[in-house]
Amino acid sequence: MRSTVVILSFLLVIGLLFAGVSEYRKFQERDGIAVRPDEEHTEIPRPSKQGPHPRAVVVNGSEFDFGLMEQGQESSHVFRIRNEGQAPLQLLANHEGDNTCECTVGKLNKTMVEPGDTAEVKVQWGVKKAVTNFAHSATIRTNDPDQMKIPFIIRGLIGQRAVIKPSTSWSVGHVTEKTPIEVELTLYSETVERFQLLKVENASGRITTKVRPLTADELAQLGKQGPSDVERKKMLKTLKVKTITPSAKPQPKMGYAITATLSTNMPAGLFTETLTFYTDMSENHSINFYLSGSRAGRIEFMKAAGAEWNSKRLLLKLGTFPAAKGKTVRVPLILKEIPVEATIRVKKTVPKFLKVTLEQDKNFPAKKTRRYWLTLSVPANTPPLTLTARSIGKVTLETGEKENDTISFFVGFVSF
Repeated sequence: MRSTVVILSFLLVIGLLFAGVSEYRKFQERDGIAVRPDEEHTEIPRPSKQGPHPRAVVVNGSEFDFGLMEQGQESSHVFRIRNEGQAPLQLLANHEGDNTCECTVGKLNKTMVEPGDTAEVKVQWGVKKAVTNFAHSATIRTNDPDQMKIPFIIRGLIGQRAVIKPSTSWSVGHVTEKTPIEVELTLYSETVERFQLLKVENASGRITTKVRPLTADELAQLGKQGPSDVERKKMLKTLKVKTITPSAKPQPKMGYAITATLSTNMPAGLFTETLTFYTDMSENHSINFYLSGSRAGRIEFMKAAGAEWNSKRLLLKLGTFPAAKGKTVRVPLILKEIPVEATIRVKKTVPKFLKVTLEQDKNFPAKKTRRYWLTLSVPANTPPLTLTARSIGKVTLETGEKENDTISFFVGFVSF
């Protein structure tokens, strides 16, 4: 019986160790670059106190420039270390903290190098982040007293398949003019020599576009700006080295100038429009551009006690108050471009318990602009309610100018 318990306990420990190793490997490989520590030698090499000593010489340099890669790609390079000393050279890769996050020594072909012999150091890397200048290092430890650490540096340029400048999202702010708004942008590639812009889609139809290829001078202008001094200092600090050969900015290879024209027929309040560009850079390739802003409406509230008007969001905010007491505000309301014969009335409120009445100022002098006193009430003893950005109330006014012609604004408050 006792022997059975011992055997079961032993099997349980082995199982837990296996599971732990498996999880550790998953943790190491989660970024897509496998770290494989040397199995032959895992202790940090120590130089001999008396000698003789090895002498580590890096063949053909310790820095490799891979040129241009695209974000998401992985690659590798083999460096060589020759022992020109008088004693065996010990090597250790992947010691904790020696490698930067996206670069690691994949494998040493040997961890003990006899005098006159050479070892290969395979460095693997992957481009996970949207950076311009890539620079990472992997360090080999040795028992050479003059070079106990040898950093191998991988550097180069990271190009993007599709770039929209000045950015993939753009705000035109608060639009009050009735004239169309034009936005100039460019779409280009840093990795594809030639491509076609197949089509441009805008689901709402409120944006029209004009497209033309970028000239050689325009492409050159886009690629002029290089890495800043701040970026270079940060790079040197990360690599823990004194100098590094500067890399240039990836150059745009081909692109298009696009003029996007926003229609005057925009809904009042906040809006976001999407332009989708389809290209032949790869199968089913597309990239989105977002244009946002706010359009002034035909409705405007003046200052009043207990209420605050946000013209960009068309939102009348009532603040916070006890649900048992309710709240009533009387706010001056301006309605623009209203014909003389039009009759303004309340068509709908959300939630339904909102009470809204209108009293026109007959002495207001403007011909196509009217002023009203709008009284809005949240009745006492209504259930507590939160109407904020995600869930807001709405008041719809009917103008009677033509069928289904309405003007709306939103209401926000917190009752407790």
